[in-house]
Amino acid sequence: MVFNVSAAAVSASAATEAAVGASLASTTAAVAEPLTAALPMGADLDSVAFAAALNAAGAAFIGAATAQSAERQIYAGSQQIAAATYTATDLINNAALAL
Repeated sequence: MVFNVSAAAVSASAATEAAVGASLASTTAAVAEPLTAALPMGADLDSVAFAAALNAAGAAFIGAATAQSAERQIYAGSQQIAAATYTATDLINNAALAL
């Protein structure tokens, strides 16, 4: 079985994933406070409960976005390792063929 992998394309994909992950992380950090700082509209228990629910929903979103950003960074790292592995394998195979 022959695999034809472009290490440059895999590396470019890794750079794209890393950039998207970094952008997601910075956007999440920028919106963290507004999503988790809802204040009750009044002093009644319903207003307090509603504000708490909004803050909890915001925190859940931030948690999911943070996890997604981390997963993209991990994936980008894996792609970089794959690109380096393909490059090294090609060098070794070409050296073996030259013997």
